[in-house]
Amino acid sequence: MNPETTTPDHPVLEDTYEAELTSRLSRELLNGRRDFSQLLMHAEGAYPTDVRTALRKLEKAGQIHLTSSGFWEQSAIAGEPVKTSAFCDRPASLSVSDLPEPHPLDFDWRFSGETLRSLCKRISARQGEPVAVLGAPTLYKYLVDSGIDAWLFDKNIQIIRSLRESGYLSVIECDLFHFAEEPPRFSSALADPPWYMEHYRAFLDAASRMLLPGGQLFISVLPRLTRPSAAIDRFRILETAVELGFDLSEMNPAVLQYASPPFESEALRAESISVKDWRTGDLFTFVRRMEKPRRQVLTGEKTTDHWESILLGNTTIKVRVQQASAEPFDYIGASHTGELRLRSVSRRSPARSRVNLWTSRNLALVVSNTTLVVAVLRKIEAGLSTAGALSIIGYEYQLKIADQAKLESLIHLLQRDADSK
Repeated sequence: MNPETTTPDHPVLEDTYEAELTSRLSRELLNGRRDFSQLLMHAEGAYPTDVRTALRKLEKAGQIHLTSSGFWEQSAIAGEPVKTSAFCDRPASLSVSDLPEPHPLDFDWRFSGETLRSLCKRISARQGEPVAVLGAPTLYKYLVDSGIDAWLFDKNIQIIRSLRESGYLSVIECDLFHFAEEPPRFSSALADPPWYMEHYRAFLDAASRMLLPGGQLFISVLPRLTRPSAAIDRFRILETAVELGFDLSEMNPAVLQYASPPFESEALRAESISVKDWRTGDLFTFVRRMEKPRRQVLTGEKTTDHWESILLGNTTIKVRVQQASAEPFDYIGASHTGELRLRSVSRRSPARSRVNLWTSRNLALVVSNTTLVVAVLRKIEAGLSTAGALSIIGYEYQLKIADQAKLESLIHLLQRDADSK
């Protein structure tokens, strides 16, 4: 899945969204004092910076205040407000697993351990029957480890390679935008698509092809306040599902919890916000109808970019493939302030179009010559020492001393970041 921060599509949508979010937080505070983390969990998917902005507006209007113990409460409740804003309650951790770290370009948010257990219980109700898992590799692994006949459909080659090397063989590499027709064979499926309409259509279409009539589809759905257009998107998801042969049987709000990926933790840290595993999703359950659904030709994301994906330890580094440049080698932060990490990983963030090197720890850079970086990292990935890789590339490309030094500086930056916990 992949959420999106609230970059407005339209001023009216933005105003409506802000009013809805403010109202939601006010209603929650009627139930008693809450700290920032608690309010975030009840904000129906709103991004932490938007929740902070809404709280500050309510505070400025005199409707709420922050107590000395770090709790927000209605101003009518006794308690002295303080002038500081405590938005950090628990330190965010950079979760580590045996899979490569999630990367924002892969729309990769992963379920928490509690959610994996909960979904496993739902799916295991049809014991002995095969289960299709679309775009949720950690759930697939958990199901297989629990003795369930699960099959993963995913296009992330690094994830697939890692699973296969660990002995998980029921993995299908595929792009669901170009899913081949095949006889239905699954009685249940779980899909965790990126939270954008073109992906929902692709995942729903693939699931309708895989599932037997009467089969169940569990699918993650963005909460109502995830972004200004979320309420409209949710309605469109239901429309698309019906069009593709599904009937809605159940809706469970906020039952899916996601582990905070390193890149999002770093983006929030740049905003002085530190929260752990705050994001939730709704779970919709559909039943596949008996009749054959209508089909439409699907189109994938409109992009001509090609990114090289390289592992440095457990950190994923993606480098946009570009023509070699003759200009002096250099790198800068892609953000408008020149910071090395983005404050927003939203798909509509203006900084994204400038980035040509992006790590799973949210180092987002503009590099003058990505060819050199890829060449060095590939040699390191193959087992060569850093010094050896730099020396070979420096000789092959006849780099000047200043360019060699700058390239070495960047490689060491990437290594230090990959080694950090």
